[in-house]
Amino acid sequence: MRRRPRERSGDRVLALHARAHDEADGTVARGIAELTAVLGREQQLVDELRAALARQRDAVAGDDPDAVDASVHALGRTLLTLEEARRRRSEVVRALTGRADAPLGELEQAVGGPLPEPLVRARRGLREAAMRTAHEVRINQHVLRRALEAGDAFLQQLFAGGADPSPAYGRPPRATEAPARLLDRTG
Repeated sequence: MRRRPRERSGDRVLALHARAHDEADGTVARGIAELTAVLGREQQLVDELRAALARQRDAVAGDDPDAVDASVHALGRTLLTLEEARRRRSEVVRALTGRADAPLGELEQAVGGPLPEPLVRARRGLREAAMRTAHEVRINQHVLRRALEAGDAFLQQLFAGGADPSPAYGRPPRATEAPARLLDRTG
């Protein structure tokens, strides 16, 4: 019978350390893959928000109150879903970095090395989508402000044409009679 060489305790510690390191690397890799997916989903939502803003602007330009109302509801739904996606991103970032509020720009420092290219692209795509959407928001704010001002001006013109009605009943105006003249027909 052959004897197995006895394992030294130092070797066992090194093996446990290597396994823990491999598990940690696997956890980080899964976290990075999940963060990549979460950022991609968040970018889709930001793009949906931008499309809803464009529909709202078209509805205002077309003077379509039903479409404006529908766009407001679509914006609300998208914003709620986007908020949920941000919460999910915070959870994943916390699992990776230990801080839920760690900025995406500091992920390299937090994970201790360069990020995989898919995550870098997802982060860049989200940032660019957010910038485009912020531009659309500024345009819509301007358009909506102008529409409100135009509506106010129209109402002022509409109601400025007549005198303000009296808030109380007064005496009815007296009919003025023409001054009486005496005619002398005799001569």
